[in-house]
Amino acid sequence: MVLLLAVSLQAEQDVKSIRKNAIKTTFLSFITGSAKLTYERVTIPGQSFEITGGIIGVGFDKFENNPKGVLFRFAYKFMFLQPQETLLTGFYIKPEYAVSAFHYDAKNINRVYSSWQTIMGCTGYQWNRKMLVLDGFAGAGFGWGNPTELRYHHGFIDRRTHLTLTLGMKIGLAF
Repeated sequence: MVLLLAVSLQAEQDVKSIRKNAIKTTFLSFITGSAKLTYERVTIPGQSFEITGGIIGVGFDKFENNPKGVLFRFAYKFMFLQPQETLLTGFYIKPEYAVSAFHYDAKNINRVYSSWQTIMGCTGYQWNRKMLVLDGFAGAGFGWGNPTELRYHHGFIDRRTHLTLTLGMKIGLAF
């Protein structure tokens, strides 16, 4: 009976030591003209949700069109091939909703407003070692709204149709 209680308490401590949360930033987002911060929380083993918020216009303005606005993303991850020792590592698929809204300087026109929404299917791999989290992803989906001249919406692009594409890498801390 004592042995069973000791094993049960050890298993409970092992589960508590597994990190279920992560704060990540999109690697190189400052180079593409925005600052993004993502919070991820494991809901049950093999599943988690992500919420991303961002400010458009922070960082390097490579198109020199002075964008100012916000972006938001929400995704639900389904993880596969997870090692037992971490809940934040594995291959995944995730449906994702994303929206960006910003004003920018258009060519030969004053400030123009752009708002674009998309529903995408993404796939990727996330790796977690102690407190470090690395996440690489790619995806495609269906979008709608007011496109920009350059078709870049600070987190995804539209291809002059309703097709949207995304690609990126996030780095962060698990806790």
